[in-house]
Amino acid sequence: MSRAASLPSQHASASFWHTEPRLLGYRTTKDLPQQADIVVIGTGISGVSVVHHLLEDPNIEGANKKSVLVLEAREVCWGATGRNGGHCLPMFYEHPHDPSISNFEYANFLALSELISTRKIACEWNTQPGIRGLYSDEEVKLAQHAVNTLQETNPPLGKMCRVVDTADDLQKLGLAVPEAKGAVVTDVAARLWPYKLVTAIWESLLTNPCLNLQTHTPVLSISASSTGNWTLNTDRGIVEAKKVVLATNAYTSHLIPSMSDLIVPCRGQMSALVPGKAFSGPSRTKTSFAFIGPKMDDYLVQRPDESSAHLMFGGGRSYGPSLGISDDGDVDEKVAKYLRTALPRLLLPGDGKRGEEELKATHEWTGIMGFSRDNLPWVGEVPGHKGVFVAAGYTGHGMPNAWLCGKSVATMVLGDDTNMAVEKAVEDGLPRAYLLNEERINKARKLDTVEVQDEDHMFKAEVVAEA
Repeated sequence: MSRAASLPSQHASASFWHTEPRLLGYRTTKDLPQQADIVVIGTGISGVSVVHHLLEDPNIEGANKKSVLVLEAREVCWGATGRNGGHCLPMFYEHPHDPSISNFEYANFLALSELISTRKIACEWNTQPGIRGLYSDEEVKLAQHAVNTLQETNPPLGKMCRVVDTADDLQKLGLAVPEAKGAVVTDVAARLWPYKLVTAIWESLLTNPCLNLQTHTPVLSISASSTGNWTLNTDRGIVEAKKVVLATNAYTSHLIPSMSDLIVPCRGQMSALVPGKAFSGPSRTKTSFAFIGPKMDDYLVQRPDESSAHLMFGGGRSYGPSLGISDDGDVDEKVAKYLRTALPRLLLPGDGKRGEEELKATHEWTGIMGFSRDNLPWVGEVPGHKGVFVAAGYTGHGMPNAWLCGKSVATMVLGDDTNMAVEKAVEDGLPRAYLLNEERINKARKLDTVEVQDEDHMFKAEVVAEA
C-alpha cells in the first residue's frame, strides 16, 4: 500500500499565481470555534465550490441553514489550485465509452464560464481552442480511436474534437515537426488565473454569517466521537462537527489513511517564462497546449499581452522525482532546465524559424496533484466513516471537474437521506463512475497500483515507438 500523505509544507515554493496575494492570515474569529454543523477542510477550487453550494445554491434544499467552518493548513488557495497550469481543458475523448463524463466536464466548463461572467471576476478567463500535441505513433492511434468512439457515443461533443496528423496541418497549429506526430484539437478550452478566481469567490462568501474561515489551522486527525459526531484535532484545539468534507485532493490520505493507495500525491512543476520576440505580439500563442508522448506530459497557456504575456509552462516529470511526493517546497533544477528549454523545440515561433534558446523564468515552483488509482475523481461519503465526505483525486485534471464535484458533495452533505442525495447528484449530472463506494474501491484495487500505471503512462509509448 502507498504511504499516506504528509501535511502540506509550511515552506512552499513561490507560485507566480500568488504574486498578488489576498486574504493572507485570514481568520473570521480570533478563536477557533469548538463546534460546527459542517467542517470543510481545504480552500482550493473544490473547497470553495462545496461552501458556495452549501450556502448559496437555491437549488439545493437546506442551503444556507447550517453553520460552516472552513479549516486551511496554510493560506487560502495555497495548494494545487494556486499552483496549477492555469488552464481549463476538458478532455471529452479521455473516457469516450462513458458519455456522462464528457457531458460533466462540459457542464463544469460552462458553469465556471457563467459564474465568472455573471460576477465579473477578473481572473484572466479567456475561452480558446485546446491543442494536445502527440509525440508517438501509438498516441496518435489511441487518440484517433478515442475520438472516433466519442463521435459515436456523444455526437454533440464529438463534433468539437478532431485529430490532425499531417505535417502541414501540425505546423499550422504551431507544432514543430517531425517531432510532433499528430494532435487532437478541441474547440472548448480556457486559460485563467485560478488563484484570483477562487479568492474572489471566498471574498464574496465571507460576508455570510453562517461561514467561519480559519487559515493556518492544519487538521492533524479526525475520529468518531462518542456523540456520533466527528472530532477534528488541530494544532489550535479540538473541533466537533456533525459532518466533515475533505476537499484535500493529494493530502486526503493524511486524514483517511485507508485511501493512500487510491489517491497518491504527485509533485508537478511549473514555470512562468518570458516569451521573448519569438512568442510575443502577433507571434504569441492563441490556444491552450498539452504535449503527450514518451517521457512527456506537459502543458502550456500564455497570459494576456497587456499582462506580460508569460508562458505558463509545466511538466517535465520524467526529469525528476514526482510520484509519492507531497512536499511542494522544493524545485528540481533538472526539471526547471527542461521547462526553460523545451518550448523553442516544441513550438514553431511566429516567424516559423526554429530556435534552441533558453527562455528566462520569472518564477519556478511546484504543486501537489492527487493521482487516482482508476484515473477518475472520488466523490462521496467515505465507507465506514458516516458523515465524512470527499471530493478529490483529480489526476491533474481538476479544473474541468472540481467545481461541479463540489456541488455534488454539497448536495450529499445537506441531504437527510445520503443514498437519495447521491442519486440526486447523479441525476444532476455527476458521473456514476465518480462515486466513492465499496464496490468501486474493490474494483480499483484490482487494477495496477498508481505507481505501476504512471510508469506505463510515462514510458510505454517510447517502447512501442522503438519496437
